[in-house]
Amino acid sequence: MTTELAVNDISSLESWLDNSIKQCGHSANKQLLAKICLTVNAVMQHEDFSLIGDKHCRYYKMKKYWQWRYQVAYKTN
Repeated sequence: MTTELAVNDISSLESWLDNSIKQCGHSANKQLLAKICLTVNAVMQHEDFSLIGDKHCRYYKMKKYWQWRYQVAYKTN
């Protein structure tokens, strides 16, 4: 899975991530789960990630959770 998105603004990435997670619910398809993982990685790799220092732990937990969801979806399909 690639970890680059064409969005330069970290706020836009966070908004996109928030909307994707809201869409996801409990029954997400693999494509949406992959996009969520991609966006979490993009936020964490963004040059401004250090500016949102109070959210670092949350993003690391989020990354583990969404990668787990993706792996579970991949195994079941």
